[in-house]
Amino acid sequence: MHKAPLLLIFACLLSGCSSVDVSSSNSFNSSAANSSVTAIGPYAKQDAASHQQWIQQSLDAASGSPHIFLFAPGEYAITDPRGLRVPNGAKLVMEGACFVLSKDMQQDGQCFIVENASHVSFRGGKIIGQRNAWDPGTNLAGIRIHGQVNDIHISNIRFENLTSNAIGVFGESDEQPIRNVTIINVTGINCCNYYGDYLDAKAGPAPNSHRRDQGTVAFYYVDGWLVDGCRFEHSQSDGTHFYHSHNGKFVNSVVADSQMGGYFLEGCRHVLAAENTILRNGSRGVTIERDSSFCTLNDNLIAYSGREGLWAPDVKCVIVTSNIFKENGQKDDAQKDCEIRIDDEERFLTIPADILITGNIFYTKAHQTAAIFLAEGVQDMTINNNLFNGSAPQQHPAPTNP
Repeated sequence: MHKAPLLLIFACLLSGCSSVDVSSSNSFNSSAANSSVTAIGPYAKQDAASHQQWIQQSLDAASGSPHIFLFAPGEYAITDPRGLRVPNGAKLVMEGACFVLSKDMQQDGQCFIVENASHVSFRGGKIIGQRNAWDPGTNLAGIRIHGQVNDIHISNIRFENLTSNAIGVFGESDEQPIRNVTIINVTGINCCNYYGDYLDAKAGPAPNSHRRDQGTVAFYYVDGWLVDGCRFEHSQSDGTHFYHSHNGKFVNSVVADSQMGGYFLEGCRHVLAAENTILRNGSRGVTIERDSSFCTLNDNLIAYSGREGLWAPDVKCVIVTSNIFKENGQKDDAQKDCEIRIDDEERFLTIPADILITGNIFYTKAHQTAAIFLAEGVQDMTINNNLFNGSAPQQHPAPTNP
């Protein structure tokens, strides 16, 4: 009875017709002809207690072979925090589908989990949490990925009101990273664990919350990645957190109104951030720190951060060019009120060196310590051809290599 509609949907998928809209996703198109297809849903609301079980049965039936799952538009209830286990080679097409996590969840978990499975794609739909109903220390994510994984593509999904990451990708180590992760046109609103600002009476993470729950998007040990055209707003901790994740690009995206940081690199190599808008984040707009090297920050707008527009301690070979820094340091937190601050901290091996700051525009206020602050120990700096507007001093102290 269902064969004719299923064949029609599959024909649309192969031709790139608008009802499925997969024409921009190479990972879908390249494997469609060799994949089986399963249609899922719609399900009645009165059967909400069974939605997750029925979906999982369909996913398990694929047995890890290349498979396309087409979700009908509608609402799908997720009642078990263990989430939906996605098999190897699965392509999930979810336009019009809305996955709603139960407000009764009391354990850490997620909507979807990819564990030791590769060549997986998610496209379209919404994943909606219930953070106002959950304990702040219950960490519930949208999509979690970990283990031995390669080739992940996530696009056109909206995440809301989760108490952990919208997307969390966690490799095992520098020697065993997850490789080839692409995130395109994803929106994350009001996600992550709660993290109190350093100046708050209750600073730090919510009880029973973990560091990996910080970041609307969080990558740990990922090699070869792209985040493009995304929007991350009102994170309750950091907008993004990239930890020991190398050979990546963060481009054409917006990070705004995070409780803590906006764009955050830690121990990363060969990463480009370009043409982003980073606004009104509660702590640093941009952080590049802790032995990061060969990173580039260019053509971004970084404005109204609570602390520095860019904080870069213990980094090597960093280029900061053609950005607009505007009135960062809103909280006037001692010397953390600069547009750019570069430090040398003894606990990390890298001594700041080979840093180029050129062609930027700075707009400052009188309360700021300086537009650019260089701490003792910073080496081999070049600062030139920048435009300074406003009352703060241009530099403090003078650069080593003007």
